[in-house]
Amino acid sequence: MAVDDSDKMKSDEGGEGSRKSRARVGLLTVVLLVVEAAAIGGGYLMFSSPAQTEAVGMSHAMDAPVPEVTLEEVVIFDGSLGNEVTGIALRYPTRIFLKVDARDRLWIEAEASRSAGTIHAQLSEIWKLAARRELESPNLAAMEARIQRAFDQENLFDRRPSVMPSAGHDSASGNDHESGSESAGFGGIDSERAIVHDVIVVMGIGRRVHR
Repeated sequence: MAVDDSDKMKSDEGGEGSRKSRARVGLLTVVLLVVEAAAIGGGYLMFSSPAQTEAVGMSHAMDAPVPEVTLEEVVIFDGSLGNEVTGIALRYPTRIFLKVDARDRLWIEAEASRSAGTIHAQLSEIWKLAARRELESPNLAAMEARIQRAFDQENLFDRRPSVMPSAGHDSASGNDHESGSESAGFGGIDSERAIVHDVIVVMGIGRRVHR
């Protein structure tokens, strides 16, 4: 009977040792799984974060509103210009406008006043050499293109001043030609944006001049 009790005790101890061994293996397995999951999660975050950051940055960049440009028509000449190509002297009441960014209006007006003599001389030469059909055509695109080229050759309105006129400066041309300007927000001065967007000629019927 003593031997039997001894064998039973050994059997119990063996079973308990086996259970403890299985428990240690199970615990080790759980620890390894946790470590593996942490490594996988860390790697995912490492490689996905830049892409997510870039995507968020692009989303903000796309959502940021781009300020529109407000265009205004600034009168740079108001007078009469002559033509006598056909032998009959005619004078055409003429107004010339530049379509510009509203932020450029003040210095454009100041430049037009400062260069009034040069502007008049250039326009007089263009009108003097123009064909009658061009002056009397409802489409004055050819005349407008010539004015733009002449101004470019004289370097007029092609460079912004280093110091912009004060916004509180009174405009000298309060009776400017009315136009539907685009609504916009005003930002800082961008040196690379266009200065003159268009040249507009408004001209009346030629009147004969008796010499």
